[in-house]
Amino acid sequence: CDFEISLGSIASLKKVVRNINEILWNNGKKGRIYSAGKSLQVYKGVGYPADIARQYNIYEVEGDMWIAHTRQPTNSPGSYPYWSHPFSAFDVAIVHNGDVSSFGANVEFLQSRGWGGFVGTDSEVMAFLFEELISEGLSVEEVTRIMSNPSRRFSKLNVEEDYIYRNARLDGPFTAIIGYDSGNDLFMIGIADRAKFRPVIIGEDENYYYIASEENQIRLLSPSAKVWTLEPGNYFIASLLKGLINPGREVSKISSFSKPIFYTEKFDIDASGLGYKDVNKAIMEFVNKSGKKEVTVINLLGHRYIGISFPKAGLRLNLYGVVGNAMANLNENNVFHVYGNVADDCCDTMQGGKVVIHGDARDVLAQTFQGGYIYVKGNAGNRVGIQMREYMNKRPYLVIGGMVDDYLGEYMAGGVIMVLGLGIKGEPVGNYIGSGMVGGRIYIRGKVNPEKIGLQPSRQEMVRFLKALLLDNMISEEEYNKLKEMPYIEVIKELNGEAKKYAQKLFEEKVGIPTYEYRELTEEEIKELEPVARDYAIETNQNKDTMVEMLKEKYTVITSSLRK
Repeated sequence: CDFEISLGSIASLKKVVRNINEILWNNGKKGRIYSAGKSLQVYKGVGYPADIARQYNIYEVEGDMWIAHTRQPTNSPGSYPYWSHPFSAFDVAIVHNGDVSSFGANVEFLQSRGWGGFVGTDSEVMAFLFEELISEGLSVEEVTRIMSNPSRRFSKLNVEEDYIYRNARLDGPFTAIIGYDSGNDLFMIGIADRAKFRPVIIGEDENYYYIASEENQIRLLSPSAKVWTLEPGNYFIASLLKGLINPGREVSKISSFSKPIFYTEKFDIDASGLGYKDVNKAIMEFVNKSGKKEVTVINLLGHRYIGISFPKAGLRLNLYGVVGNAMANLNENNVFHVYGNVADDCCDTMQGGKVVIHGDARDVLAQTFQGGYIYVKGNAGNRVGIQMREYMNKRPYLVIGGMVDDYLGEYMAGGVIMVLGLGIKGEPVGNYIGSGMVGGRIYIRGKVNPEKIGLQPSRQEMVRFLKALLLDNMISEEEYNKLKEMPYIEVIKELNGEAKKYAQKLFEEKVGIPTYEYRELTEEEIKELEPVARDYAIETNQNKDTMVEMLKEKYTVITSSLRK
């Protein structure tokens, strides 16, 4: 139907749209205004993306910013477009991957401000939160910080702001892309939960900024774009007029991310015309027909599960492009060379063989890695080497040439991880290194801030605990003044007797905190690691002698603190 409403202000229009939606929803879900604003248009549908695009003739529409999402419904019926992405508020649109566990608190916050008529999804609530916080006079960056809910260890929120907007903070695993038209500028925002349980990739070329769940989505539009990952606990903001406002990571480290190589002249299979299910089939058909043990595949772009079903056949795969999720999972004795980047969950439960990544690896690399060698020439992402393990003489080795993000070696039970930090300015590791580890060793070239090791109590918690020890005469005033400036991992080395037992019971009973040393490697360690360093250099085309010389430098060596 066509009708007109004359209103005196934008505030009145916002109120009318909200009231109409609430009335329609509360009266049998009779309709919905999908979008309202100065420039916003939202197109929703149930079906395949190509069908929805044709339905709305998207190909004839132009815009300065586009966001899109397709997914199976998980927390809603999904039978009507009400529950389809994007979700919007006035001049705000959002797409979201994940599950916001703070949904109840967020809805209460909005209801206290007069919001109603919710369709029942956490994604919609995120759009409403953004509009509400903007309307309360906060800047785009302030709203982004509040919603992304950074760890209080690294929080930039002041105490008053943190308290007032405590129920506007998001919790749970999520990644969201937000578009916002302020009237004066157009903003694109990317946020993720502080632990980065959902992937998010940032891209930039001479014309555009990009945010996506996977690198291949960006490469499809811009093969040569500069691409990097969002740092856990950080956020990305760019605008049409100001350009890059916050890149989501230290600028000095963005240049360390690798560009993939898609093509080589001599190849056996071109994956550009194949679906992900067909690549493994094509590889094995080539092996069986030709009798060759080496296969080269070009133009990979997000193809998943490569090698996951391969027999223990001693194959060598040369893969060019951007390899998708779950490559070489359960690998036993095959060799993979990736001349590009590889997506999440690579080498999960790998038992043997070798994987060489000449570019970067994303999140959850080498989960439950049990045998063989994994070499990354560039960077790796979040939760690398978690739950690694070894049995008798079967020891896995993971070497990262660049840097990693948070939770390196979380719940590690065996094996060896080395992070070399080549070409990285500053420390090449994130936070919570070795949280809960019960075995294995982590070697990080150079000195690491001890506060980054394990899941330690905050400085505020430590001061309160030490005050309690002082009041009970378990430490002296002099000891208190000395210890209150130290992180827990240093304090525990200084405590003795009952004071030490209390600290371990309070802070280490659920998640063990590892111990560390900053030192040169022992002769025994060099003897073990030198063959690995040489092999790493050969496989990644680097100087063997230089790599071996690095073993003479000082390392931060992290091991389990459990007593046998």
